[in-house]
Amino acid sequence: MIYRILAVAAAGLLALSADPAWARPITYTGGQVLVTEAQADQWQARYTYSHSFRHSTSVGYLRMTDLRETGELDVAYLRVAGLAGRWNRPGSQGNLFFYGGLGHARTDIGNGASGHVGFQADWETRRIYTAAMSELHDGSGWRHRNDTLALGIAPFEHDFDRTAVWLVGKGMRTTGMNDSGRKGALVLRLFNPSWWLEAGVDTNGKPLAFFMINL
Repeated sequence: MIYRILAVAAAGLLALSADPAWARPITYTGGQVLVTEAQADQWQARYTYSHSFRHSTSVGYLRMTDLRETGELDVAYLRVAGLAGRWNRPGSQGNLFFYGGLGHARTDIGNGASGHVGFQADWETRRIYTAAMSELHDGSGWRHRNDTLALGIAPFEHDFDRTAVWLVGKGMRTTGMNDSGRKGALVLRLFNPSWWLEAGVDTNGKPLAFFMINL
């Protein structure tokens, strides 16, 4: 059994070393990633260091301007992530990650400690990408949650050392904000082994963007 686990892990490491890790919470041993993400009424930045292909530590900052309970919100946090499962098949890979941490929040109603939990499940080939993500930040008198389902299609199979092009549709749900509810988004995704850029609009006509760079 242990040899099978080691073989799967090695295959996963080879796959991760050949691509930009699909914006996963964990990359490869020693990997360093800087991420920034912007949506309507919220923005965040995060630095992640992967101690191994199974564990990582991140420091991040999240700012939201339209929470129902608190108005504006700023959260600085520290989190850890773990790989719960990985499934390698010829030409495809699936992953399941969990993460959580603690932080300090500043709001219009006061300052205090905050908690942070989430998960990401993904499966992809060189032509199809699917993912489900959920993230919750919680503090005294407020709570904010983001849920996302994503489906990406590549018009052609990409080489790992070249820039890939994807068209990605997203279904998103937020809770805790004045405009909470469900909405969709369509984004254009470009990435190569060094960076990842994603830009598009949601169904309310508001822009959203994501940028990641491997350090």
